[in-house]
Amino acid sequence: MKTINKFGLILLTSISVLLSSCSKSDSGGSSIPETGSYIQANVAGSNFQSSGDFFSGTFSSSSMNISGTSTDGKSLNIQLYPLSGTTLTTGTYNINSTSQNGGGLTFIDVNTTTFSVVTFSSVNCDNSIGTLEITYIDSAKIEGTFSCAAKEVKADESCNGDTKNITNGSFRLLLN
Repeated sequence: MKTINKFGLILLTSISVLLSSCSKSDSGGSSIPETGSYIQANVAGSNFQSSGDFFSGTFSSSSMNISGTSTDGKSLNIQLYPLSGTTLTTGTYNINSTSQNGGGLTFIDVNTTTFSVVTFSSVNCDNSIGTLEITYIDSAKIEGTFSCAAKEVKADESCNGDTKNITNGSFRLLLN
């Protein structure tokens, strides 16, 4: 009987060690979906990801709009419109108040208890900076990366509030 108990204990310990050593992501963050449209980023140290029914996007040769929402009251929106009348192609675009492109990045944080809303933008405030790089584009999808230091836009439209650093952003928009 002692042999069976030892064997059972060793088996249980081995299975526990095996299961606890598995993780979803080595970095501890969200993993990029292998298929489908998505938007994700690190926002002020917290991972944000949206896909499936919580993601929407449109693209034409001269504009792109991407919007993602999470269940905890946060949303991340990107708009890009080249003002020079050219089409969007692979390359890097500035998304701030001094850029030669229309559009920008907006992060909205809704407190789900009080329903107060705080908006951060890369385009409304002179001291916001940001870039978006379209890394791949064809008739089936558009992919890219982005980052910015978005400033809080107050109710009086002043930009003297907090800054949200948005880093390691990436997106994929399926076009069909």
